[in-house]
Amino acid sequence: MLLVHMTLVPVLKTVGEPKTKPTQHSVKELRAIGLQPDIIVARAEEGPLQEEQKSKIALDCSVEKRAVVSIDVETLYELPLTLEDQGMGDVALSLQ
Repeated sequence: MLLVHMTLVPVLKTVGEPKTKPTQHSVKELRAIGLQPDIIVARAEEGPLQEEQKSKIALDCSVEKRAVVSIDVETLYELPLTLEDQGMGDVALSLQ
């Protein structure tokens, strides 16, 4: 079984930077019911996350940094290509 957790990383207009706290909280809630995500797909409104934000999510959520994928797509049809471009397929195969 592979658990992929998709979460929103909001950008507050006043601060202008992505906030990872909601992602940390949602992973905490998953752990409370006995689930640990293997891959986190972060949906960012302002474009892909920087390496700094990916590292922070990976550290706080106990996943590998390469298992944090950032997406921002216009249509659903772009999603598989974006996930593959960011190496999600390789990560999923290596976690078997």
